Order: sequence, then structure tokens, then C-alpha cells
Amino acid sequence: MVRSAFGRGASKPMRVFVCAKLPSSSVCALSRWIALRRAECPGVRWVSADTIHITLKFCGEIEQNTVGALCAQLGKEDLGNAFRLCISGIGGFPSLSSPRVIWAGIKGQTAELRRLWYAVESCARSFGIEEERRFSPHITLGRRKDTAPLAPAFAAALLKDAIELPEWTVEEIIMMESKLTPGGAIHTPLERFPLKK
Repeated sequence: MVRSAFGRGASKPMRVFVCAKLPSSSVCALSRWIALRRAECPGVRWVSADTIHITLKFCGEIEQNTVGALCAQLGKEDLGNAFRLCISGIGGFPSLSSPRVIWAGIKGQTAELRRLWYAVESCARSFGIEEERRFSPHITLGRRKDTAPLAPAFAAALLKDAIELPEWTVEEIIMMESKLTPGGAIHTPLERFPLKK
């Protein structure tokens, strides 16, 4: 818990999002998978290991006092019970053949994940934070500026090497600050919200 970030009268905007983190074993496995892809497709901006997560709500830039109030409200919400997820498969938005985003899929107790998303979304909406009408659970692995199709051999390799990782238990969600730097985003946990055991 980092209440000091939300000092009285603080109004400087913060770029924040709410997320669930993965266990270190899954992060390491995804990092190894990404490392093997870097040389194969240099046109993809792959994520770094310390930024791998499941986004529940991207809030954008909001005032510090709003971040503090949102955290206080999330702390009062019934966020539900802990649940199990696993990483399975590779895909892309809008498609894997011409992706702007390359992602790993999520399976397991996704109904519980959706309920958690809805609780966070409803809470954020009460503070005037823009509503997202669609939730597509995924883990972003890489992004492209190019809209051209991937090389067929690389697209086929992505599908062939689709990721399958063991289940883990989601026990908490995190309000995370994201600072953009020339070297990439730096994520700092601001507050953690446990799920019921």
C-alpha cells in the first residue's frame, strides 16, 4: 500500500491501470518465448518481463486525488474470490496474420475474471473514467506500428510455438502507475487489493 502517493491537495496527473500479475514462473517462461522471437521478427516491439500482466482497467492519466479516491473505493468493493487461470495459445488484434498486438490467451476460470473486471469497471465508471464496453482477456506480448501482414513463415511459427503454461491462482489485483520513458514503460505498484480466499 502506497498512500503517500496520494497526498492531500495533490493534483498532478498519474498514468495508471488496474491489473493482475502472473507468477514468476510464468513470467520467465513468457520472457524465454519472447527472446526466441526477437530475432525472427524485428518489426515487433516486444514487452519486457517486468511489464507482463493482465489488464483489468486502463484508467489513463487521472489526477492523483482521483487515484487515491478510486483506490479507497476499490478497497471497499466486494471483488470476489481468488480463482485459477492458465496461459494458452497465441493470437493477435485485429488478427494474427496482420497484428497490431500479439498476445497470449487466457483460459481457466474466466467467468470469475470477467466478474472481477466488471467490478473494477463499475468502480472506475463512478469516478467518470471512460467506460470500456468490451473485455478481451489477454496478455500483451508485443506491438507493431506496421499494418502489413506478418511474413507467412513467422505467422506459422507463432502458431506452431503457441504457449501452454500451468495454472496459477489470482489472489489480488494491483493499482499500477505506468511512467513512459525512452527505454519503455516503468510500472510501479501503488496499492494491492486481495481477493477472498
